[in-house]
Amino acid sequence: MAGSSSGAVQLQPGQLDGQGIDPNLLQKLEQASNTILASPSAEQRHAAEQFLLDFRKTKNPYTVCCCLMEQTRNDYVIFQCACTLKEAILREWAQQSPTNVHSLRDFLMQFVLNRPSLPVYVREEIVLTVAVIVKRGTLDSSADDRNHFISQLTKLIHSDNAAARVVGLSTLSALLAEYGGNGKGTDFGLSWEFHLRCKKVFEDKELLTVFMVLLEALQQLSALEGVPSDWETLALIGKLLALAEQIFTWRFSLPLLQKRFLNNMSEARWNSPFRPPSQWRELVVGRGLVIHLFKLYRHVQSHAELAHVCLQCLLQLVSTTGDVFPDHKTHADFLIPFMAGFLHLTQRNSLAEYEVLGVATLACRLLTVFPRKYLGQVPSDQLQAFLTRACQLTCSYSYLAMHQKAAEEESLYDEGLEQLLQMWTALWDSRDSFPPAAQLCQTFAPDIFQTYLQSHLATADGTAAQAVSSDDMEEIRSEDEDDRERYSAQLCHVGMLGRTVPAQALSQLTGLLCERISQLQLELKDSAGTQAQMNRLYRLYDDLHWLLLIAGHLLADQSEGEALLIPTELMDHSISQAQMGVSEVGATQSEMVCSLHIDRMSQPTSDKCDDIVRLVCKVFMLSELERYAVQAQLDPLLSPELSRDIVWFFQRWAGPYLLMQEKHYPQVSLPLTCAFGQGSDSASLAVQTLVSKVVSNFQVWTSEGEVTEDTVQLLLTLTENRDRCLEVVKCEKLWFLAMQQFCEPFVLLAANCRRHLMKAVLFAASAMSSEVRARYWTQTMQPLHDRFQVMVQRSRGSGGHANLLEARNLLELLCGVAEASRVDNTSLVFSTIYPRLRDSVGLMDAFHNYPEIVVLVLDAFKETITRQLCYLSQEDSLKLYEVTIQLIRSYARHHGGRGVTVDASAEEDDFNDLMLLLEMLTQLINKDFVDFGSTDDGGAGEPTVVPADVVFCGLDFVVPLMSAELLKFPSLCLQYYQLVSLLCEVYPERVPQLPQRLFSNIMASLQLGLSSDYGEDVQKLCLDTLECLAIQCVKFGSTAGQSYQALQHFVQVVLDMLVLQPLNPDLLDVLGETFYALICCHQAQYAQLVHQLVGSQADTSTAERLAAAFQRLTPPDIPLNLEKTHRSRFEARLQTFVMEVRSIMTVR
Repeated sequence: MAGSSSGAVQLQPGQLDGQGIDPNLLQKLEQASNTILASPSAEQRHAAEQFLLDFRKTKNPYTVCCCLMEQTRNDYVIFQCACTLKEAILREWAQQSPTNVHSLRDFLMQFVLNRPSLPVYVREEIVLTVAVIVKRGTLDSSADDRNHFISQLTKLIHSDNAAARVVGLSTLSALLAEYGGNGKGTDFGLSWEFHLRCKKVFEDKELLTVFMVLLEALQQLSALEGVPSDWETLALIGKLLALAEQIFTWRFSLPLLQKRFLNNMSEARWNSPFRPPSQWRELVVGRGLVIHLFKLYRHVQSHAELAHVCLQCLLQLVSTTGDVFPDHKTHADFLIPFMAGFLHLTQRNSLAEYEVLGVATLACRLLTVFPRKYLGQVPSDQLQAFLTRACQLTCSYSYLAMHQKAAEEESLYDEGLEQLLQMWTALWDSRDSFPPAAQLCQTFAPDIFQTYLQSHLATADGTAAQAVSSDDMEEIRSEDEDDRERYSAQLCHVGMLGRTVPAQALSQLTGLLCERISQLQLELKDSAGTQAQMNRLYRLYDDLHWLLLIAGHLLADQSEGEALLIPTELMDHSISQAQMGVSEVGATQSEMVCSLHIDRMSQPTSDKCDDIVRLVCKVFMLSELERYAVQAQLDPLLSPELSRDIVWFFQRWAGPYLLMQEKHYPQVSLPLTCAFGQGSDSASLAVQTLVSKVVSNFQVWTSEGEVTEDTVQLLLTLTENRDRCLEVVKCEKLWFLAMQQFCEPFVLLAANCRRHLMKAVLFAASAMSSEVRARYWTQTMQPLHDRFQVMVQRSRGSGGHANLLEARNLLELLCGVAEASRVDNTSLVFSTIYPRLRDSVGLMDAFHNYPEIVVLVLDAFKETITRQLCYLSQEDSLKLYEVTIQLIRSYARHHGGRGVTVDASAEEDDFNDLMLLLEMLTQLINKDFVDFGSTDDGGAGEPTVVPADVVFCGLDFVVPLMSAELLKFPSLCLQYYQLVSLLCEVYPERVPQLPQRLFSNIMASLQLGLSSDYGEDVQKLCLDTLECLAIQCVKFGSTAGQSYQALQHFVQVVLDMLVLQPLNPDLLDVLGETFYALICCHQAQYAQLVHQLVGSQADTSTAERLAAAFQRLTPPDIPLNLEKTHRSRFEARLQTFVMEVRSIMTVR
């Protein structure tokens, strides 16, 4: 408040005589303003800013500010006066009469109208002050007064004076910003209840009037002849569009879910749909709003900024939903002009680049945001025209995106293309609600699929730009992001579109692949190695790259955690071909076998081969051609990228197709079953060919990390599935691979690749018969055992840098062994890995100064515990606990005294050791509630070590390290709080018995997690932890332990989160559960906090309402206990309580 500030400007009575003001004050204000605008020294700027701040604290500055504004010509002084008036009227509102308030509002409006040359920032501050005055008086004045003010603004907007129109629109825009309630308005220092009431009054009375003004202005401007070029008209259009955007993003106070109310109390985190009430129906649907906006867009489309805002208005308007649409016809009446406007907007030959993304997004939203079941109400010719234009745009964007990529220019065409492809996917997915969608997609899909293919291929089949030289291609390849990742969404959509017309898509891909393979054969026969030939090869490899990517996405989808199945459209196509006699089993099998032998590739192909099998055969032919070239020592002419694409294709295809699981399909294709199914000779031959390809790639592309990684992923795909694995173990190449792991070139593979290779080899061993498995396992693991023994002997003297590489390689292989653990091989893997884990503790001691070795040892333990512990017997579990304790003590011995310092350049990967340790401890806890291991003889007695012993051993070391700086790393932070939460859930009785220092550290970290910006997930985990501890105290009636005492503080912490601090609505449920448990634990503390909060209210009415709200939340006649009924009723009452109390307590 100004009166309490000793630095506030004190005005003398003589200054308010109506004749003028103290000239010294005006001079000082102008001098301070000029100083700030003149880039002064730091001291001068500070002095000037302090003077202006003191001036803004002046009591009753209204007359002084008005006189200053009239007499000065310094724009910054006028700006400061407007700020002073705004702050003063909010601060001293209760002391002002309605007459004075109206006079001040009218003066400011007249002033800004009389000064049309004011800078924009000054004008906007003045009209903002007017808007604040109007809103502050909403609950005090009558609706007639506001209506009169709105009518005055309407007259300004309809006047012939352009400057007056801009002032009118600016004032309306300021009113919408203040009433909007989205957290961006002026800080009034009043309860949120005041803002919500003002917003509701404005919505019910004035907002519709403002919308009508907007619609009338749109009609006037859309009727303009030609494109406006004068700045006044363009400024007016800009203001009008800004006003429209504010209205279309308005969040109406409808009786929705209570969480929507809480969202309104903070800044909106996303754009919600436009949901006007039913009274707006005529204006939104029946007055041509959409048509006027599209007409206005035509006027501003050459102005990038205005065109962008207009497109944003259209994009938000298309999301309209709610009571304005009572039936299907109204939906159609709204959608039809959108489609018509879109057709008119895109009828030009080309779009400006700033329009590209907006236009594509508009097309996408018309079929994704708008309910597709209403498309049947749209005239068929108009829908056909819209989709035709969308198809043309999709094809155009495909060409332009690749053209600008070749020119190494940043472009929005890729993003726009993705939006359009998403639109087609949405249309295809709407077949159930809109049956014609299937036929419509099949009409346009061939053109889109063919265009996408052509745009990615070099001429003459395609249009993609050609690389100038092989060196340039290599440079582009090394610098660009992986195409699989960069274009993942596009490729998925294109693959789906191809499946809508499988005959055309498969035929095109097969034909192009066949042509490129023939060209490659010719090039490899002429192995001159000239620059011209290398350039042709690189263009050829790039074409094959895109053909394989598109083919892979056409044939199969990639999903995590679900069974990989052949897409329904392709299975139906194959069945249909067989039923119509287009494909035959014999011809299909013959084609498959021929593709797997290089010497039989020249045999003529049959027209009766299944389309899917024929495409796969071409890829096998390409793979065999590459193998032949390697044998002929032509590998300098080969491309590692091609080899990588081939194994990626096989890995994606093998999952759903190779030895397919017929039980997952209601009907299967006989040609596919005979070519790829179980018991098929060609499928067995395909597995052998793929294993040979794996071995060949490891030998040829040893130094190409990306190629070998994709290759080992193919091997894992073959061995993870038991049916495929049974075929893999029949391959002699597998034995060769297993026996040669410690020989060149396999020892030269990247460490991560060797890990996965060991994992795949052991998967294969698990599928063998018991006799063969034992021999295979011994021959595979014995070299690892021997090398480990040698390494341990060497490391006892000194770790040394000389042994570092060998230690790292052995530990990577050990991690591979751990990752190979499955329920069917647990005993065998554990008997192999347990001795090596004991040896690894010694390696930890010897190489404790080498972070990569420490991380690998921890990783081996973590993988073993994660994948094996739940299946181990009690005896084996005890062994694992004991060696894990040894590991933790070794780690703590070497790293416990160092502390953890986090410098500015640190990254999360620098703390992988701590991350792995936290994960390991978390997985140990799982043993106590997920245990499938066999039960040992009861005579053995109770185990000497249980998981809790290991966890608490590690916890004593880890918790003190988790500083606030370290917890800023998201993954590390989340993992730590997951460990603490799970610990308190599984061992609630042991946590309160922890040493006082350790327990205090844990509770301090919970406080930090709740008060810091670590994210919603961390806060939920902290609250769950507190709930577990509180429930434990209530169940056992503990009132003296350290847990009970520590929880007392958190009653206030959670109460503040509920009623005082910014609230994430998604946390409300878990906050309620935790708060109830804390109240049950500390009822007296809760009562005291309620009394303090109520007593702190200066306003008696507010205090009474607050007390009544708490009374309804926890009625005295309902006991506070942990019964389910009482808890659920409390949580139901809590939502109403939070809304009521926050509307009173939240101040803005």
